[in-house]
Amino acid sequence: MGFFGFKNFDQLTETELTIYRFVANDIEKTAYMRVRDIAKEAHVSNTSVMRFVHKLGFNSFTEFKVSLHSAKLDQQKEQSDQSLSLHFIMKENFPQDIYEKLMVVADKIINADMVIYVGMGSSAALAEYASRQTAAIGINSFCIKDPFYPLSAQLQNTTNNVLITFSVSGRTPEIIGLLNDFVNNIDNTLVSITGNLESSLAKMCHYNLSYKTNEERIHHFYDMTTQVPATYLIENLLLRVRHLLQ
Repeated sequence: MGFFGFKNFDQLTETELTIYRFVANDIEKTAYMRVRDIAKEAHVSNTSVMRFVHKLGFNSFTEFKVSLHSAKLDQQKEQSDQSLSLHFIMKENFPQDIYEKLMVVADKIINADMVIYVGMGSSAALAEYASRQTAAIGINSFCIKDPFYPLSAQLQNTTNNVLITFSVSGRTPEIIGLLNDFVNNIDNTLVSITGNLESSLAKMCHYNLSYKTNEERIHHFYDMTTQVPATYLIENLLLRVRHLLQ
């Protein structure tokens, strides 16, 4: 569809198509041009411009200009919408072997005695959601949102646990401190879901489900970074767990 909603291009002459292409190529500029300016720039006559305007269904050049301004605003809005659109779930945002890693972790989960999800801030909400969904499919699970929770003491006499930690940066000191007790414990498998594969969290975990995203903060410390990639990973992981349990 053309920028005026015009569709019948076969009704336009070669000269009129030349004018149409000239206008469509830079609506923002031509919205402020006069008849003779368009004619000069498009290398056609003033009469050809007015014939083109009338053929498009406008009664006057002024009415045509109003439509141009409207088309310009629509174009700007479309460009703005595209800049704000979601581009998180794309192949380029994840490692090439992400689905193989998801399958390995899914297998660890179905063979675990307990699955513990860990997170702070917005990651805590995601950890809580993941724990609830895991419990719903019949797997022992709980969530840790308090980094000072005595998790090490609680798991002291347990074996075969999977700890899945959510952290965009992978650098949160409290989270690192919480997991540090389990790094050399063979009874616990550590998994990170993080946007930073080079982080301390990723390096201390046995398996990393990573993704690429830009960290965003407002007022210096409010984290506004999207959790869509992490949500996608946990949904995909639990889908694989359900298939393995069938």
